[in-house]
Amino acid sequence: MQRLLFSTLLVLLPWISQSAGLADRVNPLLGTDSKRSFSHGNTYPAVATPFAMTFWTPQTGEPGDGWIYTYQQPFINAFKATHQPSPWMGDYGDFSLMPMTGQPQIDWRARASSFQRSNEISKPYYYAVTLDKYKTKVEMTSTTRCGHLRITFPPSQPAYLSVHAHPRGAYIRLRPQEKKVCGFTRANNGGAPENFACYFVMIFDQPFSCAGMSADSLLHQDSQEMAADQVFAFLRFASGQSVTVRIATSFISLEQAEQNLAAEIGDRSFAATRNRSRALWEKELQRIEIQGASTDQEITFYTALYRVLLFPRIWYEFDAQGRMLHFSPYDGQVHAGELYADNGFWDTFRAVYPFFTILFPDRDAEIIRGWINAYREGGWFPKWSSPGYRDCMIGTHVESLVADAYCKGIREFDVQTAYEAMLKDGTQLTDQGGYGRTGLADYMRLGYVACDKTREATARTLEYAYDDFCIAQMARALNKPQDEEIFSNRSFNYRHVWDPSVAMMRGRLADGSWGPDFDPFEWGGPFTEGSAWHYTWSVLHDIDGLIRLMGGREAFCCKLDSLFLLPPKFSVGHYRREIHEMTEMVACKMGQYAHGNQPVHHVLYLYAYAGQPWKTQKWVRHACTTLYGPGPDGLCGDEDNGQTSAWYLFSAMGFYPVTPGTPTYVLGSPLFKKVTLHLKNGKTFTVQADENAAQNVYIQSVRLNGAAHAHTWLSHADIVKGGILHLRMGNQPNTRFGGDPQAAPYSFSRAEGR
Repeated sequence: MQRLLFSTLLVLLPWISQSAGLADRVNPLLGTDSKRSFSHGNTYPAVATPFAMTFWTPQTGEPGDGWIYTYQQPFINAFKATHQPSPWMGDYGDFSLMPMTGQPQIDWRARASSFQRSNEISKPYYYAVTLDKYKTKVEMTSTTRCGHLRITFPPSQPAYLSVHAHPRGAYIRLRPQEKKVCGFTRANNGGAPENFACYFVMIFDQPFSCAGMSADSLLHQDSQEMAADQVFAFLRFASGQSVTVRIATSFISLEQAEQNLAAEIGDRSFAATRNRSRALWEKELQRIEIQGASTDQEITFYTALYRVLLFPRIWYEFDAQGRMLHFSPYDGQVHAGELYADNGFWDTFRAVYPFFTILFPDRDAEIIRGWINAYREGGWFPKWSSPGYRDCMIGTHVESLVADAYCKGIREFDVQTAYEAMLKDGTQLTDQGGYGRTGLADYMRLGYVACDKTREATARTLEYAYDDFCIAQMARALNKPQDEEIFSNRSFNYRHVWDPSVAMMRGRLADGSWGPDFDPFEWGGPFTEGSAWHYTWSVLHDIDGLIRLMGGREAFCCKLDSLFLLPPKFSVGHYRREIHEMTEMVACKMGQYAHGNQPVHHVLYLYAYAGQPWKTQKWVRHACTTLYGPGPDGLCGDEDNGQTSAWYLFSAMGFYPVTPGTPTYVLGSPLFKKVTLHLKNGKTFTVQADENAAQNVYIQSVRLNGAAHAHTWLSHADIVKGGILHLRMGNQPNTRFGGDPQAAPYSFSRAEGR
């Protein structure tokens, strides 16, 4: 997947010509050239504020399809309020609007309109497009819980607006005398209780008449109210008008939606809402300042930052007295306090949350308070929240979020309750896939999950061992020596699925024998969306221990070299077909390295543990420059709630959190000559890379705050206390830097003498 696959000039002209601020460098269309069989990000152009409760986006696909907007599609059929975190998870609480002229249409194909890319503007805070079929311009901006739309109809044509409350139970009431529409939708794809609803209130600045309502293809001309599985309402406006609509959403009630609208938009103009949203993005994007970047690199970098700041989404609201409330998808009740939703922790624990700990520590603490509330209301930490428990992916990685925050001094949450939830994940059995650990009984009895009894067993073993390490770290911090001993011992369970005869991680049967017919290129089976070539490296907390299993540093580096030298072949395994992650691995052109999926995101940094950090520098720079770009094809796999972008942000800055749960970051190869982090405490941390250039990917020397720095890692304290990391770059490896074993980053077995 070599840059650039699209014409950069065509895609980037709007951003090149509007360079007043960083928000105008962001390209929300990046990653939208995706489809089910191949992902360049699986994103959609979200108009939102950071962590917003509701996003707004144009819709090019069939209603209900996870690929809401795809760059290849030349037609738009609606403008949608969405809460979708991933096409694989689907949407919930979604509804849409579509302006039309002439005869209004219910069928999405019949109402769709072509549009010209030259008439499309997409920014984090604003989207605009002209619909060719209707000669109508649509503009969108937003707040945390509200949308603000402006629709300019042409003269001399009957002007209509459809409001579609999507399937799963819906209600709409038209109140033309108040220029208001209100209703709700219960649309969801799981993870929501029976009484879930997304309530909406729309206030128009122009009068309308009721042109009909329908639950199917039959319009009821005189109806102003309807409840059905799905509902369409049609409003008629005078021709040639500019119609502005303010839309509020709530998961609590219609009254709360009214409160959200009054608090967030009130009587402000469309331009005022747009300017406030833009200012919010400017504030957050300016936390990182880069120098020496090309225009393409600026767009790629700040779009990555935009993506990282979208999820998890806020799920709390404020009542008229300013009290924080949320509807809980875990028990169907309204509670006080924070709640967040829409996160796959299997992805985001790796880099998204460590990124928050540096630049957004207050937000990180608030988000963790939200996950603790999820535990209080549902009895468990979620594994994939959308909006509540979803049976997807493996591991119980909220443990990582808690341990990572705590070890970095972020403790503004109920630590004891968080620890209680972590212990429950690590000790209590459950058959529910949406929470807890599948195969835990065997894991505790045998020291591994048996592959003849549980699917994806070896991947689970490796991830449970890492999660146990995180519990052990918290047990030590909270002075719980018995727990610390239990979970420290369990953190070495990765050794039980290492087969020295094949020098790889492997599926193991309940009787202790190895799974038959081992094929290192076979995906699935004992692994999750990958093969033994990917999961053999999944010992995030104890790379030194893995090095010893492989026979030492030289053998370890040779094995890593093989990962990139082997052809990108694969066997489909239990998937029985080529899944998109396999296709994307081939497209990366990095051998068996499959950057499009998260299990290998730390792997490029592992040379630093074995005395050859120059190879980390080489491959990290290669990945940054060949797998990421500024256009619709600018990502190399699923974005997955910001994880793919968080990898890029860290790597472009020059360091990466291989082991969340420890306050350490491994050095790589910074992409720019200078990066300055503006920290929450008012200090700055700067990475200055002298003589950095496309060919100068290798670190020649390192100084931290003026003193020579021999380590291949940084501490969190080094960063947050402010200072300068001064690198000198060159075009040849400095094989002396990082060769001393004492220079290597943290590993659990070395730290514990085990």
